[in-house]
Amino acid sequence: MSDSLDDIRNAALRLQRDAEALAEAAQHCTHAEVPETSPAGLSDAEILHIAHKALELHAAQHPRPPHVTISQAADMLGLSRHTVSKMLHAGQFRLNRCGRIPIEQIDMAQSARRP
Repeated sequence: MSDSLDDIRNAALRLQRDAEALAEAAQHCTHAEVPETSPAGLSDAEILHIAHKALELHAAQHPRPPHVTISQAADMLGLSRHTVSKMLHAGQFRLNRCGRIPIEQIDMAQSARRP
């Protein structure tokens, strides 16, 4: 049962990273980079509008929890549970009253790790 949950969690994390990468690419996309029409017959403006709408809908659902466990934080950051525990003891993360790490701290750690 645990393996199934891990598979689902890993798939969700991959989807989240893919959605973030798509959002980043859509923000930097210029009209010169998009062909006049797609194979489906959509114009570049229609394609960009659909992509932006899909990203807005995804963001509105907030699939991420407001607080995560040490194991979830490790998965999200691509680190071991032991490393995240060390980061907690070093003061890089702080646990809330429920013993979980607020997602904002994970977001800040992810943005600090990106070049």
